[in-house]
Amino acid sequence: MSGLRTRLAAVALATGALAVIPAVAATRSSHHPSAADRATAARLAHATLREQSRGEAGGDGDSEMYADRAYPASDVTFDQVRTAIGANNLVVARGAKLTSKWESLGPETLNVDRLGTQAFNKATQWSGRVTALAVDPKCKPQECTLYVAAAGGGVWRSTNALAPNPAWKQISEDLPTNAIGSIAIDPNDKSGRTIYVGTGEGNSSADSEAGLGLYRTVDGGSHWSLVDGSYAVAKGRSITWVAVDPTNASHILFGTRSGTFGESSGNTQTAPVGVAPTGVYSSTDGGVTFALVQPGLINEVKFDPRDANVVYAAQANVGLVRSTAGGAAGTWETIFSLSRSRFSFSPVRLANGKTRIYLADASGGGGPAEVFRIDDAKQPAASMTAGGNAAWTRLSNPTPGTPGYAVNNFCNTPLVGSQCSYDMFVMSPPDRPDMVVVGGLMHYEELKPYAAPGGMRANGRAVLVSFDAGVHWTDATGDPSGESMHPDQHALAFVPGNPDQFFVASDGGVIRTDGTWADASSQCDTRGLSATDLGYCHDWLSKIPGQLQVVNAGLATLQMNSISVSPFSPTDTALAGTQDNGTLAYSGSPVWLLPLTGDGGDAGFDAVDPKFDFHTYTNGQMDVNYNGVDPTSWLWVADWIAKAHESVRFYGPALADTVRTRTIYVGGTRVWRTEDGGGDRTFLEQHCNTAVGEFPSDLLNTGACGSLSDWFPLGSQSMSSAATFGGTKAGGSITAMSRAHDAGTLWLATNGGRVFVTTNVDAASPAVTFTRIDTASQPNRVPSSVTVDPTNPDHAIVTFSGYESNTPTTPGHVFDVVYDPAAGTATWTNISYDIGDQPVNDAVFDAATGDVYASTDFGVLRLVSGTQTWIPAADGLPNAAVPGLTLAVSPKAGDRLLYAATHGRGAYRLRLK
Repeated sequence: MSGLRTRLAAVALATGALAVIPAVAATRSSHHPSAADRATAARLAHATLREQSRGEAGGDGDSEMYADRAYPASDVTFDQVRTAIGANNLVVARGAKLTSKWESLGPETLNVDRLGTQAFNKATQWSGRVTALAVDPKCKPQECTLYVAAAGGGVWRSTNALAPNPAWKQISEDLPTNAIGSIAIDPNDKSGRTIYVGTGEGNSSADSEAGLGLYRTVDGGSHWSLVDGSYAVAKGRSITWVAVDPTNASHILFGTRSGTFGESSGNTQTAPVGVAPTGVYSSTDGGVTFALVQPGLINEVKFDPRDANVVYAAQANVGLVRSTAGGAAGTWETIFSLSRSRFSFSPVRLANGKTRIYLADASGGGGPAEVFRIDDAKQPAASMTAGGNAAWTRLSNPTPGTPGYAVNNFCNTPLVGSQCSYDMFVMSPPDRPDMVVVGGLMHYEELKPYAAPGGMRANGRAVLVSFDAGVHWTDATGDPSGESMHPDQHALAFVPGNPDQFFVASDGGVIRTDGTWADASSQCDTRGLSATDLGYCHDWLSKIPGQLQVVNAGLATLQMNSISVSPFSPTDTALAGTQDNGTLAYSGSPVWLLPLTGDGGDAGFDAVDPKFDFHTYTNGQMDVNYNGVDPTSWLWVADWIAKAHESVRFYGPALADTVRTRTIYVGGTRVWRTEDGGGDRTFLEQHCNTAVGEFPSDLLNTGACGSLSDWFPLGSQSMSSAATFGGTKAGGSITAMSRAHDAGTLWLATNGGRVFVTTNVDAASPAVTFTRIDTASQPNRVPSSVTVDPTNPDHAIVTFSGYESNTPTTPGHVFDVVYDPAAGTATWTNISYDIGDQPVNDAVFDAATGDVYASTDFGVLRLVSGTQTWIPAADGLPNAAVPGLTLAVSPKAGDRLLYAATHGRGAYRLRLK
């Protein structure tokens, strides 16, 4: 969702509340613990919140974002989504009027600094989240076609996937959605050109967007068409797996789970109005019709490798189910029974003619995530589930010292907790049934930057491999040179005929093994391990990939949340926050830099010092940098959050003052301000550096780095309290802020629907006063953005998320608002006109022309000054959600640049001159 990953902090935010994780308490004036204690505490906190605050696995990010889009209702209906799609189509049909076109800024390639990786070992390259992979069965070293499904980025193809530097092409521009959950190559088409794509992502994250059915190409991706019968049963759902009967091309199965309605709208397990139930759907007429044959939340559907009449499905909260009648309704029976949120499985043919199944389940009910095997999947169902699934051999083991200990809780770690509903796979190659690979969550506590002294007993164990049917395991996450896989794993595909070589898909794109194996156990001898951990390390590193080969260059699938542009060099300097791939730095080239890891929220540039930057992770947690984006210079300044007990949005709004240096604002339930860049620079550089050297500094997360003596709440009242500012539209926290280009004006909005203005934001913090300017005439929905006119501090554009159908007496998505400081009131003009009932994510005002630009889940729209007709801003923008817009003015007179952050296709820019 999520996944949104925080590297540092000692707090985890549940929905609307703070949960403080124990850390070593310290202030600048107090007695500090020993250096060893401080370092250990810093590392543990560093690792814990790296994943925990993402919300990808069903935490606050999911509920918060879904509530925003649904509010004041509890669910988004498919009729509302269909209406929004129709509204967008009407706007697009009017055509753009600008002669200039959107240009892609990339990143076509994202260079990740060593300090931007999770292991601090070596620089690498990442791309955006990849949910599924499919390799052409005819793959050869000279010509190998790989298809990639990107979350929000559509379908990509490489025809030279085994080359040193594969070339990538986006091949799904004519699909109505870029949210892809599954890919399958029809085994009946020997040319390999018939491919099915299931739209909608089922990874249970806040941005696992729902789809619009099953699509098919018969020419390798040049043209796509809807599989007609799929729309009725899969619209508004996520197709998690597609399986085509290898003996009958007309027999198609797919599984569905719930998805989200609109980018950043959140995930729900309820059945929205107008959407078919989740489950296994079957067609025997080539997709003309589909029927529900097994209801439930389904992650995988697969045919038995030796008998196409036998079909298996992984069903949440049930286990593994089987049909021996080709998947017909009423023929399914449970063959592994357990209540868990997710299962993954891999059936393979044994030499004796029997079918073996490897099965992995999520943690839950007090039990760990485990891996199992059964060597005869044809047994009666009752005998397979009897005695608590006693017929299955448990391959994982919670007992230290046992071989199965390596893979125990593979998607759940002591510091992070479970992300099994988000990242999990188990795969075995068809030509080597004793080999099995399991993917899940990174064990940060075993990586160099986060491990306690002597704790680096593995390379992260995010991907583990066994060559003896799951008895012994080794860590395939890293190679001997220090290259490492991304932390969150989603899919794997073997190279046909060469199971030693495979592709792995994760939140960081795609990585490839080179087909060789190496014994790197000697690296353990210099890690200062205890005798027990040294034994683990020797075993787990005894057979790891000889080389991990990054293949992300050209795979432009980054999922951006926002983009900020430097006022000093707006043509070539920007920072963009991304899901799970940190805050990226643009410097005028399609090759961008990731200088630090984690999830990326709002970022900004100082008003006076061109070298002073800041960025945020989730929940307003912040680093500052006095040297631009130098990876070694990021200073943590967010310990105040743990002390303030303030609810902050998952991506909390943060911005720099437009006039004063070192002044930054963060929105919680109040506005928080620092006037010294979050703390004394000398102190921060000595004690609060997040990444310099091999380990973080000694006072991170102790209360000293960005303390309450450096951050102050403005005014005396909460912006969302029911007891203040009139009582109506109470609750929640600040969703948006905008600082005018004057001495003291700041506008803000809360997710309860309140909008405020202050004209003395530069005053001493207790003296700052806020005036509430919304009324009962404005929509009782969540304000998604507030943007102040750069030439008039009393004029702003305010946008609303959600649907007018939920607030029919107060319609509108875009408002022109003029504030009267003398009267303390505002004039609201609804300028939505013919935009239709589609949620708006952001807007900017072009003061040079009076035009308004608004971003939606489908692109960017324009309202020409003096008209009442919304049109596309310009041609050239892909069909992608646009969470954020920024309008920058170049020092070159009149050169105005509109930047768009897309969810899955990187950044785009439009020259308005």
